Amino acid sequence: MIGSVNDSLVSIIVPIYNAEKYLDSCIQSVLRQTYTNWELILIDDGSTDKSGRIAEEYGFADERITVFHQKNLGVSLARNQGIDEATGNYVVFLDADDELIEDCLAKTVNIAEETNADVVAGRSCENQELFQDRIIWTGAEALENSLKDHLFTYSACAKLIRRDFIGKTRFTPDIRINEDSYFVFQLLCKQNVFVLTNDVIYFYRANSESSSRTVFSEKYFDILKVSDLKYKKIEEQFPQMHDLAKNMLLKARMNVLRILAVRTRDEYRDVEKKLLEYILDNKEDYIPSSKECNQWMFILSHHLFYVYKFAHYIVK
Repeated sequence: MIGSVNDSLVSIIVPIYNAEKYLDSCIQSVLRQTYTNWELILIDDGSTDKSGRIAEEYGFADERITVFHQKNLGVSLARNQGIDEATGNYVVFLDADDELIEDCLAKTVNIAEETNADVVAGRSCENQELFQDRIIWTGAEALENSLKDHLFTYSACAKLIRRDFIGKTRFTPDIRINEDSYFVFQLLCKQNVFVLTNDVIYFYRANSESSSRTVFSEKYFDILKVSDLKYKKIEEQFPQMHDLAKNMLLKARMNVLRILAVRTRDEYRDVEKKLLEYILDNKEDYIPSSKECNQWMFILSHHLFYVYKFAHYIVK
């Protein structure tokens, strides 16, 4: 045990970039916490709106709130500075347009102290997956379940993480998307005690980037980079998970093809052909999962990708 629940300081890290619309609600959700032994670390990542001023006003009003300003370096480096500045027993990552449910810290700290957990993961409001009241994974179980697409193992948010367990692990700056997934993956490779609770602890506010109408950016190719990095590490450290790792590589390519199908026309045709060739050559690596994923695999494996893409373009 680290100590009594009331003695455990929680460092809440919020990277901020042009978040003036929701930043006040985000910070207020921390101030409303029933558990009060926390420090709030606000990292202004070169905002050009009023976010920096809002953060400073809160920092002036509450000594538990500290504000740092940096030029626009991206969310990964902002979070990394937050980790470096943190002094708590635990760390919580909170995005500037999201909120913590008011008993988030009380519930997760209590669970961590009861179970000696390295990571406590809870539900967010948009995630309705239900299970028994509490699940405890030890050793490589969390990593294995992550490779089986368990939703609770992807995001760095909606989690309480023991700070000394994070150690020297940091977010990778040159990963522009799925940076959360790779950070959490690195933690899971440490074979930790990972506890899932059925409690809703986090409010996730969907943003416009999740829309299928969003313009395509080449940052989505980082999905492939992340899957390749994960695969290399699994092959080196967890060869018993080889089949799951191969399935992960395949699904990453399926995911990128789905994004290309709904957000581009012909500008990435060569990339599409290479990804389709990989999937057709390695379709035996696919492990059936969700109905939606299985349907997408059917479309790809039956040479219907361009039919699907054309139909989507016509409907849109």
